[in-house]
Amino acid sequence: MHTVRGHYNGGMVELLEDAPIDGRAYVLVTFLEGGLEMAAARGKRMQRDVLRDPGEYARHARDEYERFSVGAIMTHKIVTVPASSSVAYATHLMRQNGITSILVEPEEDGAWGIMTMRDVLKQIVGTNRSPEHVTVGAIASRPVIAVPPDISLRECSKLLLDSNIRRVVIMHEDRPIGILSDTDVFQFVEERGWGPA
Repeated sequence: MHTVRGHYNGGMVELLEDAPIDGRAYVLVTFLEGGLEMAAARGKRMQRDVLRDPGEYARHARDEYERFSVGAIMTHKIVTVPASSSVAYATHLMRQNGITSILVEPEEDGAWGIMTMRDVLKQIVGTNRSPEHVTVGAIASRPVIAVPPDISLRECSKLLLDSNIRRVVIMHEDRPIGILSDTDVFQFVEERGWGPA
């Protein structure tokens, strides 16, 4: 077997060097952004499980919000599942979409929930339960901690710290329009600096 370097362009793997061809079979093994499967998942989301496409809600474009607001840097694409879905199905969607949390649709109480990787570790792996036999609704945190899109990053960061959570859901008219994680805030500060008045 011969390993050939490759680059994933969002649709296929392009070889970065010539593959030796001499009548024998070769296998190309690559690890791109955590594995080829993860790279492919990041490039192509499963639209049937996405609550809303950013194009549908153009009024929530990043340009609409102040530079140091949650709406300016939130992740717009949201993946949701019904509370009756199995944890196994939800974790598959999370891995396939390259995300660390998934929103849980409201039940009778009308409250949105969230299931994170940490919930799976704590309530499935830590308690030795089968993800195929546990519903997302059974382990999701409800209600989600939510903020409006015009809240400042400073206020949101304080909320994340005070509540000991890693992400908040951005709500508009009682509907989720985005998610903001502590990683998003960190990346924003690292890339663009910090210096609001």
